[in-house]
Amino acid sequence: MSLNLDIPGGKTLELRGVLCDMNGTLTLDGQLSREVAESLQKLADTLKVYVMTADTFGTAGKVFGSLPLELVGIPAATPGALAKQDFLKKLGSKTHAAIGNGYNDHLMLKEAALGICILGSEGAHTLSIAAADLIVTNPIDALNLLLKPRRLIAGLRN
Repeated sequence: MSLNLDIPGGKTLELRGVLCDMNGTLTLDGQLSREVAESLQKLADTLKVYVMTADTFGTAGKVFGSLPLELVGIPAATPGALAKQDFLKKLGSKTHAAIGNGYNDHLMLKEAALGICILGSEGAHTLSIAAADLIVTNPIDALNLLLKPRRLIAGLRN
């Protein structure tokens, strides 16, 4: 499973997976829309999908239980931003994309081969906006960048 894309101007993406934040990124108020669930299901055919969360609403297991992805909890003793960055490094930051919106996502967005920030209903932290390669307004658009990778060319080309 992988996604390979040559970006005009010299950058080549060779992605094997994507690390996503949960609340404010894939879910809104802890709820996952049917459309986002369907997109995650499709994306899992191409990339390994990880959702890393502090599980603010205590719903992660129920929300993502039927989807083919790995749910990863943020250790209580580690600040969220560092935990996500460390986990991404273990996965291989040169071969993984990251999707997030909050303060605790900025380090993984910067570290990832491709960082996508969602500026949606819950807003986005300025550090995450600055760290991202691309900014979109909703999770469907973020996932579609990976499902329809030619869309990435317009935003990433030199």
